[in-house]
Amino acid sequence: MTSIETHIIIQAPIEEVTSIFFNYQSYQEWNPFLVKFQKYTNKSDPTLNVGDELQIDLKLKGMSHTSTMYPKVLQSSDTILEWKGDLLYDWIFHGFHKFEFKSIDNNKRTVVSQSEKFGGILVYVFKILGLYRKTQESFIEFNEALKDQVEKSINK
Repeated sequence: MTSIETHIIIQAPIEEVTSIFFNYQSYQEWNPFLVKFQKYTNKSDPTLNVGDELQIDLKLKGMSHTSTMYPKVLQSSDTILEWKGDLLYDWIFHGFHKFEFKSIDNNKRTVVSQSEKFGGILVYVFKILGLYRKTQESFIEFNEALKDQVEKSINK
C-alpha cells in the first residue's frame, strides 16, 4: 500500500485546533484543498459520526479543477477523523484518509498529522502521473492553512 503522511505543529491548545478543524461548514473560507466539505447523509446532525457519508470536492495544489469524492466516516472522536473513499470498487482505487490531533507542551501546542493509505490497481498509474506528489503538497498546504486560521483566531 502506498501512503503519504504530513505533520505540523500549531501554536494553540488542542481544543482551539479541533474547534476550527471540525467546523467543516467554514472550510470554503480558508481551506485551499478540501474546497467543499459536507455531509451527504444524516445532514440534520452537523457532527461527523461513524457511518456518515460525505461529499468532498478537493483541489490538488497547482490544479485548476476539482474532483468530487464520497467517502464514509470510519472513526470520529475529539482527536481523530478517518474516512475511506474509493473509485467505483476497492480493487480499482481506494484510500484511507486520517487526521489526528495530539496535545504537546502542557496543551500549549498541538501536533496535527494528516495521512492517507492508498490501494488498488490505479495506484501505479497515479504515481506515474505525479498525483501523489501533488497530493502531498496539498496536504501540506491544508496543514499550513489550518495553522494560519487557528493562530489568527487566537491572536485576535
